[in-house]
Amino acid sequence: MKRKITLGLIVLLTLTLAACGHQATNRQNQRTSGDEIAFGRTGQMAKSQVWYGIKGTAQPSSKSTLTSVTITQNGKATAFQVPASFTLADAANLSVKQVKQKSTAMAKQAFTKKRRALITSIKEALAAEKKILKTDQNATVVSFAAVKMDRRIIINYQRLLARTAQTKFKKPRPLPFAVAVVKKTDRVKQEMIKVESYAFTGVFNNPNNQSLNYQKSSRKIFPRPYTQTSPNAVKIGNDYFGYYHYTGGTDSGYALTKVAGPNANVKFDTASSQG
Repeated sequence: MKRKITLGLIVLLTLTLAACGHQATNRQNQRTSGDEIAFGRTGQMAKSQVWYGIKGTAQPSSKSTLTSVTITQNGKATAFQVPASFTLADAANLSVKQVKQKSTAMAKQAFTKKRRALITSIKEALAAEKKILKTDQNATVVSFAAVKMDRRIIINYQRLLARTAQTKFKKPRPLPFAVAVVKKTDRVKQEMIKVESYAFTGVFNNPNNQSLNYQKSSRKIFPRPYTQTSPNAVKIGNDYFGYYHYTGGTDSGYALTKVAGPNANVKFDTASSQG
């Protein structure tokens, strides 16, 4: 009788342990899956995810200065170009709402600074062209065609100056994003993130083709393909961050985001997606 009772207890204990082990495995799988963050996949979710862009070869730290802040939600991304005075520690302490407000103000600040610098450069180029025109007009061997060319260049610079001075800041808003992955032997080797944002693009120093415009651009926020992910989450303040990383010579950059804890991390998307 005792033998039967003992055998029954052993069977019951075995089944109980097996069930507990199965539940623990499920919990572990759920935790691991939930703690792995990929830009494209996470960006499709209703919950906001904030990504912080930095440049440099040094390991990310609280003092790392940001180049951009990007918030993904519902298949779109809102990108902010921010000045270098904004650090990772500054941004990490803010709520998503506060990040949007602060980043919008700083994006406008960065825009204003860039526009001011462009206006100064255009004015300098315009002044130089006026001197050339004056010299050509006073010369005895310069053709009428050369003088005509000088005047056309001056008109182009004047138009560019007026257009740049009248350019208004466009508040960042949710725009489509895309993720392109490169695979080798069925494993993702690099990921290119294309997020649209408004930026000055083009050139103004070509006298015959001043194509400078303030328009949507897909490669200003994440300029290079990322080829690495963080080996371990990095603790900054009270938060943990995982990151994508690219490097090439002296050019290096990161895209960081908060993760659940020291055992969480980012991962590459497994497939390309077009926004």
